[in-house]
Amino acid sequence: MQPTTPAAARRYKTANMPKYEILGGGQVEATTDLGLVEALRRDAQAWVPSVSIEDFMEGMASRAKVQKGVEVRTNSIANFTADLKRFGFITQA
Repeated sequence: MQPTTPAAARRYKTANMPKYEILGGGQVEATTDLGLVEALRRDAQAWVPSVSIEDFMEGMASRAKVQKGVEVRTNSIANFTADLKRFGFITQA
């Protein structure tokens, strides 16, 4: 059953938004790959300030290389999020 009011629609959307667990703790919600990267970036702002999504992706890929010895692609948002999932940095909750 679809919501019938704007407030109900917002609650429905939030309740049905995919959630992702972050390796090392934390959880973010997103419906798109771009939304997922933005949510991860916001979550990391306190300890990894970055000026752009590209900078964030490059920094996270660099840390992945050091931590797990894996190459996380940064040539597209779709490849970046696919690699984060593949290497276990994020998992759908």
